[in-house]
Amino acid sequence: MRIEITSTSYELTDGMREHIEKRLLKLKRYFDSVMDCHVFLRVERFIYKFEITLHGNGFDLFSEAHSEDIHAAFDSAAEKMERQIRKLKDKIRRRRSRRGGRPSAEPAGAQEPAEEFEG
Repeated sequence: MRIEITSTSYELTDGMREHIEKRLLKLKRYFDSVMDCHVFLRVERFIYKFEITLHGNGFDLFSEAHSEDIHAAFDSAAEKMERQIRKLKDKIRRRRSRRGGRPSAEPAGAQEPAEEFEG
């Protein structure tokens, strides 16, 4: 996954960049098809506003949050994104199960039929 971080009127520290990348890489566990992630930070009157856009194969998600604390603003936006991606995955899972989805494993009690003896 490619993560692009952009900020205007504020210089992000290396520690904050690492925090952003680490948190967003965790979202990859929900979908392997997540291609790009763009994080945009804007500071207006001592309020940090984060916008996160996630592009995947067949979906685009967007979240935003603002706070007076930079960490709280990003964490809130990341939590919103995680809820959206979880909701999307559940929706896809339900749709697959309605259509029959992938063949599931046989129940534990179902084994090959025993040979019949004539006699």
